[in-house]
Amino acid sequence: MQRIILERNLDFKQFQNLFILTFSCLITLFAMLYSLRSNEFVYIKLGLFAFSLIFILVMFTKKGLVVKKNELYNGVFLFEKLTYKKAIKSDFKIVTVFKGRLSTNYNYSYDIKEFHNWEPDLNATVVSFTLNLLNQNHTKKIKVITLTKVDKTKIAVDFILANTSLKFEIFNPVFN
Repeated sequence: MQRIILERNLDFKQFQNLFILTFSCLITLFAMLYSLRSNEFVYIKLGLFAFSLIFILVMFTKKGLVVKKNELYNGVFLFEKLTYKKAIKSDFKIVTVFKGRLSTNYNYSYDIKEFHNWEPDLNATVVSFTLNLLNQNHTKKIKVITLTKVDKTKIAVDFILANTSLKFEIFNPVFN
């Protein structure tokens, strides 16, 4: 089994929001531990501890690719251990990279400027590179993984080409 760990599983905004949520859970837990008797609200304390632990572990996850017996998988890694893998259909023959943008959707459903002048623009956009598999006729495609760094994208393409029988085709020049 060949594997490659590429980058953090969460984008910056997701990581930031999860960090704030974890901090809030821990502050609430510590406040409850130091202000209440030990036998009061035990289940709430245990729940806050469990949620905080899960949130911290999720912040340390990374995404990558796994090849096992010439089949390609998406992988989620925690401390360099494979924790989850999802098979990618193997009836495709071509791998390609599309350049795009990842954007958080903090846009409002109704945009009345007079009511929202005081609200900050929280929308964040980052360049992304999506690895896709195509069939021979280029009529079907499936997403493999989305990355935010071009060097990690090159490493992922090289890994796929070295460990599978897929071919690489360029539609738009992503790698300069």
